[in-house]
Amino acid sequence: MDYTITYIMLGLGTLMTGLWLLLFMKAGSKYNQITGAIDKKKFILSDIFFIGFSAIDLFRINLKTEKRRQKIKKIAEVHGERYAEFYHYVVLGGQIAYALTVAPFALYIGAIANDYMVGGLLAACAVGLVMYLDMEINNAVNRKRDEILSDYPEVLSKLTLLVNAGLVVRDAWVKVAYTAEGALYKEMQFTSEEIRNGTSETDAYYNFAHRCAIKEIRKFASVLTQNLQKGSAELTTSLKYMTAESWEEKKHYVKRKGELANQKLLFPLMIMFVGILMMIMVPIVTNMF
Repeated sequence: MDYTITYIMLGLGTLMTGLWLLLFMKAGSKYNQITGAIDKKKFILSDIFFIGFSAIDLFRINLKTEKRRQKIKKIAEVHGERYAEFYHYVVLGGQIAYALTVAPFALYIGAIANDYMVGGLLAACAVGLVMYLDMEINNAVNRKRDEILSDYPEVLSKLTLLVNAGLVVRDAWVKVAYTAEGALYKEMQFTSEEIRNGTSETDAYYNFAHRCAIKEIRKFASVLTQNLQKGSAELTTSLKYMTAESWEEKKHYVKRKGELANQKLLFPLMIMFVGILMMIMVPIVTNMF
């Protein structure tokens, strides 16, 4: 029997285990404060993330590349710009920790089985854990955007009603912001706090649009900013038009989501169909031969 594959996998596993132990000793208690601040409900096995943080420092991994800046921008939508870099650091450390912890076990088991396929399948678990953290970010961003789009027509309707009744935009904004606790309302509340603390309305609306990162909200903020610069002569008309447009878009959006849900339901049905087909066809083919 050829044990070449076994020796190769044992060698790689030993090297990765040695690296893990080196990072463990180098880390010590240096990252206890960071790991203690991580929400353990959001991050699986967060207690080993210090291995990733140690690797980032040891290999001086650049956290300021364009790709990483894009990820930080996405994380900021969920956790806010103040904590975006911290969460990006946590996610990257977690991905490295997952890879360095699971991969050696996969290689050892593959070596014991003397089968690189076994090692490869188990190594795929490490890849899955790495991808899981990125998927969680994307899912969180999508959930927030969906919630914002869901609340958007209602917010516009309330704001239009108050402005049409004679309130200035600033006062109407504050009243609407504290009528509910959805994602969009929370962003409006944050904007209200910014204005109260001295930020100009123009900058506050810009920041609001930047945090939401949705084209409909950018258009909404742009209309409010133009109102500050040119006066409110056409504001009510613009808000009424946008309100009608947003309700219509919400109808289409709900319809698209329903169609997408139906498509997702087809996948398990197809798997069941293939399974039943195989149960019928395999005995027939076996009997033929």
